[in-house]
Amino acid sequence: MYIYYCYELRCSSSGVKQFNVMGEMHQSVQALAASLGAVPPEFVRSEHEQPGATTFCGADAPEAPVIDMSEPGCGARMVEAAREWGLFQVVNHGVPAAVVAELQLVGRAFFALPQDEKERHAMDPASGKIEGYGTKLQKDLEGKKTWNDFFFHVVAPPEKVDHGIWPKDPAGYREANEAYCAHMQRLTRELFEHLSLGLGLEKGAMSEAFGGDKLVFLQKINFYPPCPQPELTLGVAPHTDMSTLTILVPNEVQGLQIFRDGHWYDAKYVPGALIVHIGDQIESRQSLAQWPSSPCTKFSATGGTRPCCTGRW
Repeated sequence: MYIYYCYELRCSSSGVKQFNVMGEMHQSVQALAASLGAVPPEFVRSEHEQPGATTFCGADAPEAPVIDMSEPGCGARMVEAAREWGLFQVVNHGVPAAVVAELQLVGRAFFALPQDEKERHAMDPASGKIEGYGTKLQKDLEGKKTWNDFFFHVVAPPEKVDHGIWPKDPAGYREANEAYCAHMQRLTRELFEHLSLGLGLEKGAMSEAFGGDKLVFLQKINFYPPCPQPELTLGVAPHTDMSTLTILVPNEVQGLQIFRDGHWYDAKYVPGALIVHIGDQIESRQSLAQWPSSPCTKFSATGGTRPCCTGRW
């Protein structure tokens, strides 16, 4: 079982070249975005997938619940939100703003590195190297490409971590990630405890069911460069996460969407909040089958970048 956490950045575009993935040369989206005035045809989604045509824009759009973790009985609200939405936002979660800011700072600095520096950390699934720097310029099943680059690696437990993947430049990358991971481990325990109590279970029931101290924590920085026509393309096609939970740090650049009752809704940005997604590993457990893993979305917008989460982006 694993926890998947991601975070959002605002990163400037820089001129970068191609890099090798699985023996093929791919131009990064970051490079492509720096040289375009319009989205190339291979990125333009069919009309039934285009954010501009499928996003609910009414003033009465429902909003995902925002739950204050300092309030007594918040576990019951989490359970209700999980059943109704498959995700919720949490505030008063105990993750210091300074720790989040440092994490975002080193992530931004990584994507600002020269291309050859980033390539030193390139993933290579053909050789079994699934961690590292990569791109999503490969076509999906519909023959379309998605608008993101990424950096992915395991952050815990220690025996699963390969620090050879982690960059030494920018300085402080390891320290920032380890500090944030410690808070994610603590927050995950608390989320499991609240959800367990909300379900009428023993406090430690969910933590034990999903691996306890053996739970694996994964981080993925999805980089979404400014897009000239964000209404036509997606950063990630519709999907759910295979994780137990996904914890997302959002930012003010709109991108995350939630699919509910046949519509795609923008997720409201709440400063300081974290977004918690119910993953497939929870949804697949028989006792929790009533909790849907939420299909959500991210799509690229001019002026910002966004991270990974379940769904269409």
